[in-house]
Amino acid sequence: MRKKVIAGFMAALMAASLVTGCGSGGSDGGDGGSSGVTEIVFWHPMGGVQQTALDNIVNEFNETVGAEKGIKVTTVYQGANTELAKKLKAAVQAKDMDGLPDITTMSSGETGYMKDLDLAVKAQQIFDIGSIGLSADDFQEGMLNSLAYEGEAVGLPFSSSAILFYYNKDAFREAGLDPEKAPQTIEELGEYSKQLTKTEGSEIAQYGFGYAADSWVVASWVGQQDTDGQGYSLFGDNNNGHDGVMTKVVFDENGTMKHFLEVYKAAAETGNFKYKEDDPVNNLSAGNITMTLASSASLTTVMDSVGDKFELGVAALPRVDENATGSVTFGGNAVYPIDKGNEDKLNATYEFLKYFYTDEAQLEWHSGTGYLPVTNSTYESDAYAQFIAENPQFAVAADCVAESDPNVQEAMCGVAGTILTIVKDGIMNCLDGSLTVDEAVQTMAEESNTAIQDYNDANY
Repeated sequence: MRKKVIAGFMAALMAASLVTGCGSGGSDGGDGGSSGVTEIVFWHPMGGVQQTALDNIVNEFNETVGAEKGIKVTTVYQGANTELAKKLKAAVQAKDMDGLPDITTMSSGETGYMKDLDLAVKAQQIFDIGSIGLSADDFQEGMLNSLAYEGEAVGLPFSSSAILFYYNKDAFREAGLDPEKAPQTIEELGEYSKQLTKTEGSEIAQYGFGYAADSWVVASWVGQQDTDGQGYSLFGDNNNGHDGVMTKVVFDENGTMKHFLEVYKAAAETGNFKYKEDDPVNNLSAGNITMTLASSASLTTVMDSVGDKFELGVAALPRVDENATGSVTFGGNAVYPIDKGNEDKLNATYEFLKYFYTDEAQLEWHSGTGYLPVTNSTYESDAYAQFIAENPQFAVAADCVAESDPNVQEAMCGVAGTILTIVKDGIMNCLDGSLTVDEAVQTMAEESNTAIQDYNDANY
């Protein structure tokens, strides 16, 4: 039913999009289509329904504005975020200009690297010269701030997301839990998980909660704690690297990681968490787990995977404790034009971005994936209001973001991907008893700081 609703809605929406797209202004890409076509190579990490949604938007652009202006955008899937980042960095290091894309996405965690990459055209430059006809004021403030350094936007928000709580409402009913009331805190999560766990003999047949926590979700649980009266806490120094080069993590100094781990470890022991869960979406839909965390960008995927197997619940991330705020960090990717010295290609790239940031394309992207619209005008549009009225689960992430403190952010440094792994391993080692809470905090901090220092020494 959901597919039919969205399909019907989007058919009407894109009829309007084609009209809007054809009327967009700006300079011609390449030679304007008079004697050739300017091809733009676009690297991305989108798979599954996300790739389908992106390719649909790109095809619509190519058939309308692109055809008019002599531009063709070609998407190239480069694997997950980590793989894309490796390939981009390798091409940069090898100075392989021909091997670089004309435009690429990079995860928000790689903003610290991208701000130092001269080839990447920064969002502030784009705003200053009016390349896409939008200014910083046209974007959601928190999303832009999450990609900013020393007050200037580095990346353009592209596929912004927030962490969401997904759960099986039918399993809640069977366990005597209110299906309309998701756990509000990590402690409650442990209690719910205990009630939802099913055993067969000495084996667990159904886990209550399954998720392998990493630095993205932990940045929210760290940031939610108020350690100095400002209403939030920091993951790293220099405002998580947004007000200057991040030189170290501070979650060990302010006590936030220790508090989180103490609460999380107790809940995991109470609820038999499947804390090494490596396929939460499929295991949720298969009934192997009944609660998990995943990006809002997984919403369409989760809904399609669950189908009619059970009633799906979508809610906010449980707070670290009852005294914490409900703030969440932004995730997802930013987009960067790559300046390889070809003005025609740059101008053609800007034409595509103009199209992508129209209300119609933003809503198509949102409905096809679960990624959040990034422009203010989309949220203010009648089409968005109509879509949310018909598909209320898509509003959960936007509501979480609207209620969050924009200072709750992931660390901005050149080794964010490394820190993600360090934190993930540290949590697992704490939960399996290999490390005490204090040892895990110390290990995560020391390994993170070593990686940060090595990067800074090589780049500054």
